Amino acid sequence: MSRLHILILQSVIMVFALCFVSEEVYAAESDSIRKDTSSTKVYAPKKSPTTAILYSCVFPGLGQYYVESYWKIPLFAGGAGVLIYAIAANNSLYNEVQADITRLEQIDNPLDATAIALLKREREVYRDRRDLAWIGLGAVYIVAAIDAYTGAHLYDFDVSDKIAGRLIPNPAIGGLTLSLRW
Repeated sequence: MSRLHILILQSVIMVFALCFVSEEVYAAESDSIRKDTSSTKVYAPKKSPTTAILYSCVFPGLGQYYVESYWKIPLFAGGAGVLIYAIAANNSLYNEVQADITRLEQIDNPLDATAIALLKREREVYRDRRDLAWIGLGAVYIVAAIDAYTGAHLYDFDVSDKIAGRLIPNPAIGGLTLSLRW
């Protein structure tokens, strides 16, 4: 092992050792100070946003399944499926046209120069479509992860139908007053 590798290894070991020592010191400090936590209520969400993002990164729609937004699953999974199909189809067409170009270039016929130029243009179209499908797939993954993250945060949010509203005539101001109850 070179000196650089040994130095890097020692540095990594030292950083990990310092992390563990600092955690023990903080744990010892927090154990020595006792606080009365009987009056405080700690909020613990039912769904973890981190888990929702991780599920969504595995495949778009799994994060929505985790946060129980079932109607969104076909949107994200379908979008990902269509884009995966577009990637595979355009890549296949790209490879076919590339094989045709290679075959025509090996023949070395001057009459085939226009055909080769047209095939190269067609190849670029398939490559561009494939690359755009990759970008779209990345966007679907990002939007699905963001949606799963917000869905996990808002999972405990009350969206019941207990809200009531009515318009009441208000003669004091000569108009209407909106009254809302929840």
